[in-house]
Amino acid sequence: MIRTVPAICPLCPAGVPRTAVASGVDFEYRTVPDTFSFVRCEGCGTLLLDPRPADEEIARLYPPDYGPYRFDRLPGPVRAARDFVQRKKVHALRPFAPEGAHVVDLGCGGGALLRLMRKYGRASWKLSGWDFPGPHLDRVEREGFAVIRGAVEPGLVPDASVDAFVLNQVIEHFPEPARVLQVLARALKPGGVLAIETPNVDGLDARWFRRRHWGGYHFPRHLVLFDERTLGELVRRAGLEVADRARLASPSFWLHSFHHAAEESSLFRWTRPLFTKANPVALGFATAFDVVRARFGPTSNLRIVARRPR
Repeated sequence: MIRTVPAICPLCPAGVPRTAVASGVDFEYRTVPDTFSFVRCEGCGTLLLDPRPADEEIARLYPPDYGPYRFDRLPGPVRAARDFVQRKKVHALRPFAPEGAHVVDLGCGGGALLRLMRKYGRASWKLSGWDFPGPHLDRVEREGFAVIRGAVEPGLVPDASVDAFVLNQVIEHFPEPARVLQVLARALKPGGVLAIETPNVDGLDARWFRRRHWGGYHFPRHLVLFDERTLGELVRRAGLEVADRARLASPSFWLHSFHHAAEESSLFRWTRPLFTKANPVALGFATAFDVVRARFGPTSNLRIVARRPR
């Protein structure tokens, strides 16, 4: 058992009613045996892991084999497919990050996205990775990237010094995302941007697997989950303007959802090996489905680019 504390809604004051939505365990890594619950704030609609792990417990929830630390160890075809998708994120950033821009990948993990930004971004970009201290950052630094070690606190990055922050599946891991965005907004230059990608609770798979098995819950590491409206409101309250929105494919959430459901099903447990990222057929099908789905409705992955006014 781990120590937990009450969750704080980033958009509403304390005391606003909350409704239970889902409960689950750490299906992916089994770091702790506890059962966790997501609730919906009735004031704004944000989903909160409540209660959430206390701050001193969070480090133990990210084991050495945590996926974002080891993307380079994925099977060759799967890694190539992932890099193809991630490369599009680099191209989407280019219009917002000019020549010579200082670009910071917050929550950089083992540096997979930084390497793609170096390869496919502007050659003049100054690239930095920011994450909690750990051996994964040693490799990032050895590869020639500037590294920022530590929590998101005022003063760790100078005010008005960054052209673009990239938060790629990161904001949902922070217990107080409103405070995080306020710190980052101060560190942005006038006209600078935050490119935020995060799970979307309005996606089709999020609705199908809402009660327990949705991969986007990522129990107990995801702490706050949004939809397009609530994420837009969060960035506006940080003094930023929404410059762009996109609905993105999220094949991992589909695969994890089916895998978690099969794991707890006596009838379909045998299908678990089909629903992993090591299965290129399942991965390709889920990706293609979401690409088509995005034309007609929300997927379970969204991106908002928010700009600091000049």
